[in-house]
Amino acid sequence: MILIDNNILSTFAKIEKLDLLFNLIPNEQIGIVPAVHEELRRGVKRGYLLLIELMKLITEKKIKIVPLTEEEILLKANLPPSFDQGELETIAVCKLRNFKLLSNEKSVRNFCKRKKISYASLPDLLRLLWKNNIIPQEEIRKLIDQIEEKDNLIFKNKWEIFKE
Repeated sequence: MILIDNNILSTFAKIEKLDLLFNLIPNEQIGIVPAVHEELRRGVKRGYLLLIELMKLITEKKIKIVPLTEEEILLKANLPPSFDQGELETIAVCKLRNFKLLSNEKSVRNFCKRKKISYASLPDLLRLLWKNNIIPQEEIRKLIDQIEEKDNLIFKNKWEIFKE
């Protein structure tokens, strides 16, 4: 299973390309933890209507809500308090169940590297879309432009996505 943090899901929702996540990992179950589900619900209540499509995918069980075990709850309590609840729960579940974590938070990436938790970021996903022949390079460049415009996100090292 692959657990996805709110920031990756929101990015793909904003550019209306959630299907790309399923195309990229067709044989893997995609999941979220309860805190990420709550973050998405609050976003819809605040008027982020693009998140409604995400909520539909959860209702249809295309994205599974993964409840925490007692052990994961205990681990979460011992993780750095600088992480938000969604990040804490996602890290705890991925650590104890050996799931892959998708997030675009630099602090989460660094923590996962130190703790040997399998991790991928937004640039990693864009690179895989290209390398796995799901989308050609030119389309990835357009996606990057859309993400920068709609998600107010800047890719500092775009060229790394396309290096051989």
